[in-house]
Amino acid sequence: MKNKKKYVATEDSLDFSEIVANALGIPFDKNQTKENAYKLYDLYYKDISLVLPEETHNCRFDNFASGNFVAFADQEKNIPLINIDQQWSMFFLDANILTCIRTFHVLAEEEAHQNAIIFMENLETFRNPLSHETIREKMKPFIVKYVEILPIANLLTMCMFGFILCHELAHHNLGHIYEASHKQQELNADTQGFQYLKRVSHQFEQLEFLKNPQNILGAPVIAMIYLQALEAIGIISISGDTHPSVPQRIQNLYEQFNKAADKEARYLYNGLRLSCVEFIDEMNKMKNASC
Repeated sequence: MKNKKKYVATEDSLDFSEIVANALGIPFDKNQTKENAYKLYDLYYKDISLVLPEETHNCRFDNFASGNFVAFADQEKNIPLINIDQQWSMFFLDANILTCIRTFHVLAEEEAHQNAIIFMENLETFRNPLSHETIREKMKPFIVKYVEILPIANLLTMCMFGFILCHELAHHNLGHIYEASHKQQELNADTQGFQYLKRVSHQFEQLEFLKNPQNILGAPVIAMIYLQALEAIGIISISGDTHPSVPQRIQNLYEQFNKAADKEARYLYNGLRLSCVEFIDEMNKMKNASC
């Protein structure tokens, strides 16, 4: 991809981040935050490389702001390359904030309805990525009111983006880029990618940026449930000749998660999953009511 762009932290977003940091009692350095934000995904990959030096050897990572939800493994001048659009992380963060609010708080009826509407609008960014900033503005009152859920929403987002990285890395190490694409490749990359992610989580305390504690390992399954929500309201259709159905991928990833999960991880996963089920039910009701 030529002329690749990246998202940059605006003054408005930095000012709001400072408000949030102050509310959480976290030190905030605007210049350092702006610098880290620009290269954040490269720093995530650097952390993964520290844990998986052999698996990432000679493999390059490129992230960009194309306005499309893409993630794929290929090669450039015979060098393995992982490509991921930054749009994924913004989508996941907004979805995780809204899901965590519903999971950890009992919302009044009107507030729960507004929460579900914004969740559905965030799904619509798959059709119109430029609407992201409008949605984030709508979310600000929720973020300020329920600011204490932001740390876990951020951890979930890091874990989801980390899983995409690990999934694409698995495609390389399993030799998939040299084969015709088929469904089993995606399931195998999910399985191997989760194993990579689990190894990263075992060393999260030694890593500087990619913080994936083991109690967050249900995040990749929740990410797949977000894709299921996208399918439920007709925004995307993923299954086909090269990709298995979303329920298949959920089941496969859940089996990997269930083998690794402790009680705390299962408790968090179950709460998040139930909130996602509520979102899908409410979105279907809104969809039927508009027909």
